[in-house]
Amino acid sequence: MVRLFANWWVACLLGLGCLLLTGAPGGAGDKKDPGDKKADKDDAPQTESKFKGKAIELKAKDGKFSYEGELTKDDAAVQNHHYKVFTVRLDAGKTYRMEMRSADPNTKFDSYLFLEDAEGKNLAQDDDGGGGLDSRIVHKIEKAGVYRLVASTFPANHTGKFTLTVSPPSEAEAKEAALILRVKQLDKATPAERKQLLQDVGKLLQDKGAKLSIEDARLAFQVASVLEDVDPILARDVYKDYIKTFAAAEEKLAKLAERAFSEAMKKLEIIGKEIAITGKTVEGKDFDLKGLKGKVVLVDFWATWCGPCIAELPNIQAAYKKYHDKGFEVIGVSLDRTDDVVKKFVEDRKLPWACINIEDSRKLADRYGVNAIPFPVLVDSEGRVVSIRARGPQLDALLERLLNAKN
Repeated sequence: MVRLFANWWVACLLGLGCLLLTGAPGGAGDKKDPGDKKADKDDAPQTESKFKGKAIELKAKDGKFSYEGELTKDDAAVQNHHYKVFTVRLDAGKTYRMEMRSADPNTKFDSYLFLEDAEGKNLAQDDDGGGGLDSRIVHKIEKAGVYRLVASTFPANHTGKFTLTVSPPSEAEAKEAALILRVKQLDKATPAERKQLLQDVGKLLQDKGAKLSIEDARLAFQVASVLEDVDPILARDVYKDYIKTFAAAEEKLAKLAERAFSEAMKKLEIIGKEIAITGKTVEGKDFDLKGLKGKVVLVDFWATWCGPCIAELPNIQAAYKKYHDKGFEVIGVSLDRTDDVVKKFVEDRKLPWACINIEDSRKLADRYGVNAIPFPVLVDSEGRVVSIRARGPQLDALLERLLNAKN
């Protein structure tokens, strides 16, 4: 799933990796034409690390791994962010504190630390979790092996001296890391386990009160985001609870959290209600969802540069072929950069359904709080939203039920 946010600070708050920051530096306005193959490849989910080059092996001494060095202009860079790659062998079941700190008190060195597995999959990342401009990751290792730490900076072109350490965490940090691991497995939890986890996370956040941090906001958002797939009604209530909880944080964080959680709640409010989808298509024709009353409609928020969206297209095409004659329609809501990109893609793929133009699509995404794509909204024959998770086999199952009930 690819995350989209209209404000860069929301993205920074949540610490998300694959983003479209509309109107923000490095965002959609600065990207290559998303219709070409290179852009499509760049924006697809990462299957290997974007950080290349020879790695420096960290070796243990007195139960601690450490490195002291410097980022320079000669180091490798991604979009002008210089970095060094380190490897470290970690044990299963153990929790580690990984810290990157500026080593020069006279230099404003804003560190950014990434943790990856041996294949380059991102496991965690942090900007200011270590306090000030220092970064800190506390992570419980599930599988023993070699891991990668990437030391970089949050601002582009920054260089300077730094230290990198991997050491045992405090007892409180270990408990929180174990809780985070449970959060990551939330989608596989039983209802009883889910209830207990929500209680534990809620207590952790409430106990911190005014000491709540950006990392706590990321944890809260992760919990609610996973719940969206499991129980969207419960997720909506959890977002509301977290807004109240973060009201106790310092003013700036409280406002950021309220905005982020409120935006995320928008899309959950539409379940069971009628949804208004209107606008011009990329072909210049008027579209109004009301004109399809009596049919079951998939409103597909997508983009040509979104890897998961493209991966889902064959499933939608198969469903369209199977159910179109029984009353199934599709309307695309594209979050691309230009209408021409969408038109060419639709023509090349021979998609049989229409797509709303870019200007109107962005208005719709904002109206319904769409912060991640693909975002498939399935609407029944009465115009009410029945699902915001109609993907893969679930789409076929829902269509079978809705169209058989109708006929």
